Amino acid sequence: MLKTRILTALVIAPIALLGLFYLSASNFKWFLLLILLVSGWEWANFARLQSPGRIIYAGGLGALFFVSSDFLVPWLAAAVLWWVTALWLIAHYPSQSARWQRPDVIGLIGVVTLIPCGASLVWLKTQSDAATVLLLLLVLIWAADIGAYFVGRRFGQRKLLPNVSPGKSVEGLVGGLLIAVIAGFATLELMPKVDGRALGYAGWLWLFLGIGLISVLGDLTLSMFKRSRGIKDSSQLLPGHGGFLDRLDSVFSAAPIYCGLLYLTASLK
Repeated sequence: MLKTRILTALVIAPIALLGLFYLSASNFKWFLLLILLVSGWEWANFARLQSPGRIIYAGGLGALFFVSSDFLVPWLAAAVLWWVTALWLIAHYPSQSARWQRPDVIGLIGVVTLIPCGASLVWLKTQSDAATVLLLLLVLIWAADIGAYFVGRRFGQRKLLPNVSPGKSVEGLVGGLLIAVIAGFATLELMPKVDGRALGYAGWLWLFLGIGLISVLGDLTLSMFKRSRGIKDSSQLLPGHGGFLDRLDSVFSAAPIYCGLLYLTASLK
């Protein structure tokens, strides 16, 4: 299992990095469209759709992304509203699950989960400091995830949200945030400077903590949907890793919030 996981990562990681950093902005949008089509197909399973319903849902979601990704602010507003709601839902799971288990509700949630992330990444890719801000986003997500895993395994005692994800601990969350902050500042030092954004030391600190927290929210939210659906992975498309949603859950939550904060700082330059 571990060998399969490593081999899959060795294949998909270079493809993902090449797409993020070396595609033009226009080609990058097509790259994201492919990812969102597959993610939409996986998400349709949460709504208990069967073929051809899953394909139709994925195609509709992809088309909506392609024609509306330039409308960044409305999608960011939708994302903020959704992730605040998601926080409330996971905090009360499973007592409130009847509110969102209808297929049409889950389908709508998929739209406000996936498309704002795509629109955010499109905007980030067009920035003059795109390489740094995109890498910084990934570093924060990876550091929070890896830090939480190892700190949780070594020191975890108090369960974070056992009804949603029994393996996560409060200690792991704190450790992940600490590692994310360290990794974030290290990235800023090692990479070319960001393009004059209106953030001082304290501003970056709060941004790192916020993105670390929101990335955990994405992970927990997907765990809630999988637990409600009675599945372990969103699909088996990535051997050893599950599906695209399993690998990108934190990106879906973190990217719109990260983009929104940088969008505000860009307007203050």
